[in-house]
Amino acid sequence: MNKEKNVKKAFLWNMIGSTCYSGSSFLYLLVVTRICGAQLAGFFSLSYATAQLLLQVGRYGVRTYQATDLNRKYSFSEYKLSRVITCSLMMLFGIIYSAYSFTGEYIIISTFVIMMKMIDAVEDVFHGNLQQNYHVEQMGKALAIRNVYSAVFFTGILLVTKNLYLTCVATAVTSLILCLGVNSWFARKYGDAAAKNSKKLSHVLELLKICTPMFIGTFLSLLLYNVPKYAMANVMTDEYQTYYSILFMPSFVITLMCEFVFKPTITTIAELWWENNLKKFVMYVLRIIAIILVCCAGIVVGGHLIGRTLLEIIYGVDLSPYKMQFIVLLTGGGIGAEVYMIYNILIAIRWGKCMLPVYSITAIITIAAARAMVNQWGIMGASLNYLLSCSILFVLFASILVYVILKKKRELKKEN
Repeated sequence: MNKEKNVKKAFLWNMIGSTCYSGSSFLYLLVVTRICGAQLAGFFSLSYATAQLLLQVGRYGVRTYQATDLNRKYSFSEYKLSRVITCSLMMLFGIIYSAYSFTGEYIIISTFVIMMKMIDAVEDVFHGNLQQNYHVEQMGKALAIRNVYSAVFFTGILLVTKNLYLTCVATAVTSLILCLGVNSWFARKYGDAAAKNSKKLSHVLELLKICTPMFIGTFLSLLLYNVPKYAMANVMTDEYQTYYSILFMPSFVITLMCEFVFKPTITTIAELWWENNLKKFVMYVLRIIAIILVCCAGIVVGGHLIGRTLLEIIYGVDLSPYKMQFIVLLTGGGIGAEVYMIYNILIAIRWGKCMLPVYSITAIITIAAARAMVNQWGIMGASLNYLLSCSILFVLFASILVYVILKKKRELKKEN
């Protein structure tokens, strides 16, 4: 059995890469707010939220399946071809959405913000292959290089031109070129790109069919997290979108940062499950849950003490009326991080079939309540709706994981 190569290095570089990835999202809103003002930043944050939602079309729930495809059921070429198809669909839907929803330069800004997120889907298929070959550290390096470039370039161009339209176009185009160049090099050296891979369309369609429940699940997940923003768009002005997005940003970053702990271990977790090493599998999972829980508790406490003040200093806006809203969002972010982890474990052990019913149940409850909650309590209503979504998902996914583990335990006892 292959073992994770240099675990400490894998964790370190995954942490660096994930920090650069989550930090770039933080920086984009910061510089747009500072340079373009709260109103345009509100439009940018809504476009970015939509792009994040459409990113799930580009990724199509394939990443964890790919990273845990230990028997190489599908070739790297087939994974790449599937990504060409899904990224094309992502951009098609993005263009249609932008043209239908906006006018003038706003159409271009929205379209190229979506393209900036599409690049995440493009590099994701390369990173899945590196992880599949136990090169998480190289994945982290590639992620860091591209995201540092995108963030610095975006900031520099916007500072010089003060033109968000030009900045989004230039960042999207140059970042895509860099992404393809850097990740192709890493794939040739450390992945399967140098090997002669079969490329059968029937295999690609089969792969997409298998991953469809995971795609629907992740799409609904991001939709649920963005429901408060869309509810606010119907009843509140763009300035409030900016306030909510700033308050929400640390919660979103918590989920991204949990990848520090989780992402390097997913292939190992899958191996333990399929080798029937249930005791070690459970200990692995419990340890990761505990680490994420401790980290999130620290973030919530830190956010309560100094977090909101730091956001005010960084973004230059008054958030003093939103102290409790910030704590609610941070708590939701911590629960959301646990949801993200359990979700990926269920995919790794091939229980993706539960995604659609879980997210459907959660969607029915939270979407129905969103507008009423925002109408009644404003930003606090949006914050509580986000916490409600995360809490329901956690209870349902945790219950399914416990059921699956107990079922596996009974099966192993029968065999012995």
